[in-house]
Parts: sequence; structure tokens; C-alpha cells
Amino acid sequence: MTLLPPTPAQQKRIDKELPSDPEIRKQDIRALREWLSKQPHLPNHIDDNKLERFLFNCKNSIERCKLILERYYTVRTSLPEFFTTRDPLSQDIRDSYNIIDFLILPSLTEEGYRVTIFRLRDTDMEKFSFQALVKRILMILDTRLMEEFCLSNIMIVDLEGFSMAHFTKFTPTQSIVRRAILAVQDSVPFRLSSIHFLHAPSFVTSLINVFYPLLKEKLTQKFHIFNGGAEELYVYMNKDILPNEWGGKAGTFQELNDAWQKKIEKNRDWFLQDEKLSRTNEKARLLELKSSCLAMNIEGIQGSFRKLNID
Repeated sequence: MTLLPPTPAQQKRIDKELPSDPEIRKQDIRALREWLSKQPHLPNHIDDNKLERFLFNCKNSIERCKLILERYYTVRTSLPEFFTTRDPLSQDIRDSYNIIDFLILPSLTEEGYRVTIFRLRDTDMEKFSFQALVKRILMILDTRLMEEFCLSNIMIVDLEGFSMAHFTKFTPTQSIVRRAILAVQDSVPFRLSSIHFLHAPSFVTSLINVFYPLLKEKLTQKFHIFNGGAEELYVYMNKDILPNEWGGKAGTFQELNDAWQKKIEKNRDWFLQDEKLSRTNEKARLLELKSSCLAMNIEGIQGSFRKLNID
């Protein structure tokens, strides 16, 4: 699966919103390198290209980039259930791929935003593993960081086929759900523009309300909840970028989901190696950093919900 580059019109919009001076970018990368060299608890194997992607996705803010880098590595140590045994060929990842479509569309929106889709392929609850799903999502996000520049992201969650039994696995009263949200939302440099819920059952609003006290109001204002299907999206984006089944030209869900599974499989060696490299050394963490360390607050995750990366 190739993430298509911006069209000239999209690039013009991106450059207008996030103007980039090559010399300033080099200076910023050097500043991040110097900062990393003074953080004995952090690994320092990240290459300049990836640092540049972090910086861009942090809207060229060095301080924001430092914060996300800190969290990016800390969660890999503090939340091992999502960051160990990250083998794309493992049975749990293969099962998740067969049960759930989680994919990023090839083309950007006119605004320069990347669209991600989440939907069920198999409604059998016995096959559903929340932990495997989160692990696979994080693997796909890491894959994006190898090549991706975009202004922001649109998430589409198709709730068709979801039962109340499925939703019970997503409630924030469960520790693994709170830990997963921290892992996904608080430690990757991807901004979120909007979330669209399709085929929403009548009880979904009550379910989402459970999360509201834990989320910034600015995030909840980005929720769009629809009883209908893909036709609801046509107001928000050119339907041509959507999957074929939704009236677009991006390819079928099967093709797109397959392509992303093949993409993470292609990077299997990287995942297996990264599992060993991308860890913090908590014994080496400077004393003045320990009190604010993300790792110290893993069980008090509710406070971290208010730090989501929102445009």
C-alpha cells in the first residue's frame, strides 16, 4: 500500500499552513539531537528522517516534539502488553487482520488530511481480541511514521455489526482500555481533525458519554455521529478517495486491508529489532524528570486523557 503524496494543490495548502524553511528545519533537527544526547534514559537511534516527520507532525514545535518523543519511548517500556511480541506473522495479529479492517486510505483529502477507517469484518465475539487490535493499530501507526507527512487525520469508525457485547470491551472502566488510549493517543505525533461514527446504534451516545469527562471538550466537538452509512461522508470529503464499497475509487476493503497487512509484514524485521531498541532506561532517568514521568502515572491515566493531541 502506497500512501500517495500530496497533489500540487494539496502541497500548496500544506505549505501555507506549515511553511518550512530547510535551514531552520536542519537547525531544529540539530536541537532535537542535542536534547536527546542529554536524556540518558532515552534511546538515541532514531534517524534524521524520522525526527523530521515527528517535528512536522508536531507542527514544527520543538517543545511539543520533545514531549511526544518522551512519551513515544516511555509507553513502549511502561505498556508492554502493546509493544512486545510485535510480530506481524504472529497468530494474534493475523486473527485481528482477518476480523477487523483497520486501514489508511492512499489519497489525502483536499485539505491535506489522511483518512483512517475502522470496521468489523467478522462479528463473532469469540474471535475478537482488544489487545491484539491495539497492538496492530500501533504497528500501522509506526509504519506510517516511516514515510508519512500530513497536516492532520480524519478517523471513520463504522459501527455496523457492533453489538453491546463488543462495546463492553471498549469501556474506560477497564484498565486495558485506559492504557490503550494512552498508548495510541498520547504518544504518537498525529493530530486529529475529526471522528465520524457511521451506522451508530441508538445506545452509542450513552456509551460515548462515559468518555466525555475524560476528554477535552475540543475533542468531543470533533465527533460526528450518524445513523446512516458512507453517504454521510460525502459532505466532508471527495467520495473518490473512499473505498469502492462506499462509492469511491480507492480499492475494495479487502484489497486495502490486505495491503496494510502486507505492509507491516514487509517491515517485520524492523518491528522485531525495534522491540529491543525503543525502550527507556528508567534507572538512568534524571531525578528531576521522574515526578512528571508518564511512566509514574500509568495507573492514573484519567489525567492523561486531558493531554490528547488535538488540532
